[in-house]
Amino acid sequence: MLKPSSLGLFVLTALAAGGLMAQTSTKVRVLYVGDSGVTLGAVGASSNFTYDQRGVLIENAAQRIIDAWRKSPRYEVTYMTGWDALAKFPETPEALKAFDVVMLSDVDSDSIVLYPTERSTRAPMGPNRLKSIRDYVWQGGALAMIGGYATFVGRHNAGNWHGTPVEEALPVDCLAIDDDRAETPEGVTLEVKQPQHPLMRGIEWSPSPIFNGYNRIVPKRSAKVLAVFKETGDPAIVVWTFGKGRAMAFASDIAPHWGAGFQNWKYYEQFWNQALDWLGSR
Repeated sequence: MLKPSSLGLFVLTALAAGGLMAQTSTKVRVLYVGDSGVTLGAVGASSNFTYDQRGVLIENAAQRIIDAWRKSPRYEVTYMTGWDALAKFPETPEALKAFDVVMLSDVDSDSIVLYPTERSTRAPMGPNRLKSIRDYVWQGGALAMIGGYATFVGRHNAGNWHGTPVEEALPVDCLAIDDDRAETPEGVTLEVKQPQHPLMRGIEWSPSPIFNGYNRIVPKRSAKVLAVFKETGDPAIVVWTFGKGRAMAFASDIAPHWGAGFQNWKYYEQFWNQALDWLGSR
């Protein structure tokens, strides 16, 4: 048995050897917003005046990874749909500090910068929550933006994140175009540029997961490009520090359809665990 003095030395040595014990001693608190959808069933009509709607399905496309995080003692995940963000997304940097990491995936900027109808009769309506996200990261928070039809620029500018305060905190610039998607039904793969980065190490990247598409993004000058899409050279995973905080841009999707092959990859959960650990350990 270790004596108390020896035990203290052992703990200090373990902490100095990479901070693993410090990292696992507290949970990484995550606010995950987006990847929500509603599917309406068939509409039947028997006349011009009689019809019925059969079936409403509410889905969270990222449920698989969120369930995995919730089973782990290392993470505490709060999930918010895109439509709930309008009323419930935290309004100030101080409120956002209840979380170590904010993840935005397939959620448009309007759902966060605007407020519910009852607030629209006020002037002002409330804090600019896009500025709050930027300031939260600058003050030591962490942000991850994940690709999709309503992220970065998105499909026909559905995301509309270009030129926003949130873009200032991201390690990439959104394109000044109407649609930044690269649809690749033939599949594209990753070429890792920095395999020893904490997000990437300990993972066998060959063979690479296959992606069905992504958003085109432009890395900022001081950002680190961890991986590109091998077939096109476009950036896939980009990180940087912003003020006291950290931010990550993942150009493809955490969920189908772009991420359908990614979800089935052997290292899918390990990669996202490492992403949360890096983002949440400051």
